[in-house]
Amino acid sequence: MSEAAGNSPSFGERVRSFLDQSGSLSKVAHDPVLTAELLLLVRMSFANKSVEPAEADAFAAICTRLLGLNGDELTDILKYLNDFGYETTDAQAADMLAGLSVERKREILGHLAMVAQADGEVDERERRLFEATARRLGFD
Repeated sequence: MSEAAGNSPSFGERVRSFLDQSGSLSKVAHDPVLTAELLLLVRMSFANKSVEPAEADAFAAICTRLLGLNGDELTDILKYLNDFGYETTDAQAADMLAGLSVERKREILGHLAMVAQADGEVDERERRLFEATARRLGFD
């Protein structure tokens, strides 16, 4: 190993440095509840096997206007969710949200409904994801 290589930052240090530069990405990476909500929103976007522009716009609007994330970082946030959330099932993501207040859980279901309805129709797969999430959050 060369002396220069010994002075280079570790992988963990590089990731921390990247996250420190990206405020919204850091917020997502350090907040498992927010990560779980975003995973469910992404899954709702893809539930009918294609993401329509209206669904992508709804996702972006929820992220920026309602969740306070920086729109310029959404691509990086989606990459993060893809890299670190692929092993998390819909059920696991919903279970992470189950302990929230009733008001916050309703808000999350509202966000999911916005994405599902964004293209003007709710596909059966979108309906199933919504209903399964609602059940896991304690709504019958």
